[in-house]
Amino acid sequence: MATVSHLRGRARSRPASERESPAFMDDLLTMAGSLANSRKEYAAAQLESLADSVRQFGDALPAVPTMRTYAETAADSLEELANYVVESELVDMVADAREFTRRHPLVTFGGSIAAGLIITQIVQSRAQQMRTSTSSRRNRQAARRGRAAPSASEEDDIEITE
Repeated sequence: MATVSHLRGRARSRPASERESPAFMDDLLTMAGSLANSRKEYAAAQLESLADSVRQFGDALPAVPTMRTYAETAADSLEELANYVVESELVDMVADAREFTRRHPLVTFGGSIAAGLIITQIVQSRAQQMRTSTSSRRNRQAARRGRAAPSASEEDDIEITE
């Protein structure tokens, strides 16, 4: 991966009009790359943990040998991905992702949709947990004060009149 001084040297060799914005972008990309590199080991560990979980899932299904084979194959692929993340530079991973996207646009599109749906479900679940947590906290506070917590419609009325 390129160092900051290398990128700055490259930026300084450009004309002054081109230097300001690209130099900033180079520095920004370098900082993002440093952050991403520091998180690579964490990501690889998470992938290996997921591989172990998938393997355990497959072991829990001894009556379904086909599923066990699929789980084992998926776990092996996740471990290979973890090794790739550790051994590769961020620039190489981005180049590989671009190449994969160019070669397999439909798979990339489908994966993006699936990832979007998963992220949406996670966000909605977290929001529901936060609403439930807030509601139970209000109920506990109201119980401590010796009165019932306002219902959702009463809260709406309170918010409107305030």
